[in-house]
Amino acid sequence: MAMASCPAGDPNASPKHSNGHASPLDLLRRFHKLQVERVEGYGQFEEAFNVFIDGSSGQEAQEHNFNAYKQRVAEITMAFRRISEEIIHIKNSLRDTHNKAEISAIIEKIQDLEETKLKLTADLQIARKNAADEPDNDDMNQVVANLRQRLDGLAQEITETLEDLKYESEDLYAQEIDDETLR
Repeated sequence: MAMASCPAGDPNASPKHSNGHASPLDLLRRFHKLQVERVEGYGQFEEAFNVFIDGSSGQEAQEHNFNAYKQRVAEITMAFRRISEEIIHIKNSLRDTHNKAEISAIIEKIQDLEETKLKLTADLQIARKNAADEPDNDDMNQVVANLRQRLDGLAQEITETLEDLKYESEDLYAQEIDDETLR
């Protein structure tokens, strides 16, 4: 298929085929880049929380740190929203334009798992803050431990689902190799 370039300056654009749509493989590559961005976002989320927790001594410092934390969380949330919207577009394009319902369904499952992970991560941060405020509260420490265990299980499920996506999309990568061999 003939390739046409996307408009310059659009950071979300990927190469388009002559039919005006990104190929399924291009969409998958973009999905994987977005997953990397999401992982980086979780790192930033954790870093912001640690700065908030570590520096929260004294009333004035707590207020400043909390306001900085809230601002950082708002920025990270906007990034997660953008990533999610783009992944939904990828999922819909794979299903509706390219007739890749199986791959689309796996991406949808990953989206659902990631949504749950984000909620659990926020719950864990709240629980960790409460545990830091009441270090002798065994119930609060148990809540933190349970949330961490649930997040670990969820991370494992996401990894397994990403593996499912890899296996389901192998034929797309094989087709690309075949196409390059024929050139």
